Amino acid sequence: MPALSLPGRFRLFARGAARDGSTTYDTICRGVADDPDVLALINEAPVTQRRPNLLLAAVHYLLLGGVRHPLAAHYDTVRSVLGETAPPDPAPRRDVVADFKDFCLDHRAALLALIAVRSTQTNEVGRCSALLPALNTVAAAYPDGQPLSLLDLGTSAGLNLLFDSYSYTYRPRDGGDVLHAGDAGGDVHLDCTVRGEFGALPPLSLPRVATRTGIDAAPIDAKSPDGARWLLACLWPDHMRRFTRLRAALAVARTAEHPPLIHRGDIVDDLPRVVEGLGADDVLVVFHSWVAAYLSPTRQAQLVDTVRALARSRPLHYLYAEAPAETPGLPTPPSPSPRPTSHLATALVLVPHDGTPPIRLADMHHHGNWLQWWATPRGPTGHRGGPAP
Repeated sequence: MPALSLPGRFRLFARGAARDGSTTYDTICRGVADDPDVLALINEAPVTQRRPNLLLAAVHYLLLGGVRHPLAAHYDTVRSVLGETAPPDPAPRRDVVADFKDFCLDHRAALLALIAVRSTQTNEVGRCSALLPALNTVAAAYPDGQPLSLLDLGTSAGLNLLFDSYSYTYRPRDGGDVLHAGDAGGDVHLDCTVRGEFGALPPLSLPRVATRTGIDAAPIDAKSPDGARWLLACLWPDHMRRFTRLRAALAVARTAEHPPLIHRGDIVDDLPRVVEGLGADDVLVVFHSWVAAYLSPTRQAQLVDTVRALARSRPLHYLYAEAPAETPGLPTPPSPSPRPTSHLATALVLVPHDGTPPIRLADMHHHGNWLQWWATPRGPTGHRGGPAP
């Protein structure tokens, strides 16, 4: 299949933004998809960096840093951060597309400098709504309460490794009693709608954690104002709930008593080295979310082979949340969902340490807004997949 053209990438990104309620990015990406000036700008970046989301994040980053321009008036996030500390921005001169293009031309050099070296770093803590029940599924295999050691691939600032500092609410889709979990007093609150059988969820207690480790090619220091601003810039400017939640998660990371240990490196090539440095008898959970989508299918398969090789010599469970359409190199079982669009969901998959087939634990929204749990426990040493009864 031929590679998607740059205009095609903008249109594809627009459709995804529209599905998630981001009218700002939907409008911008459709509006500039065929604009010769904007396309010429991004085509000056290195080939691997010519992605709409990087340009959008770079623009957002400059605005969050206080660059004055009428475009800021279109961005809810920028107004929320700078509204009380800066004089009002000039009113929008035209529509958001025209103001976006004008900003890109005005700040061409600064944008190219960012696009050339930065990478997409969403660090979506909303996915912890799926991580919590998945880790409990692994922990159930160890009735003696043995703690888990966590290794997050593509960890960014390591915010998902702090999942047990967050507060959770799980709601039935059709209303009724809700379930609360996590740190009830936590400043980060995750709200997740449960589709299907509400009682299919596993226990939602907080599993014991021994160590928290991450690997990232370009890790973000949560204590760095610049790093925090880039993480925030990678979010969408009309997703205020996610934006506020991420700011709160960064505050948690800055004050964590035992912050995660994050290694700079390649998640495939450097994985054996990092695992070797962890306790050989620890119950290790290697996980990632919306990271493998940035690897080629061949590289995805190499990641799976590397994890499976490591699992031959130690207790290691492999857990991932990825879009099946974007990750053909991963061993994702088909969804039990009868919906014809189920391939658009993110699959939450567990590859057990004992060599048994992978289990599709759940389908989920890629930001953790909803969860459809499929797998139910079979006993203390294993699990069975399939629709919840």
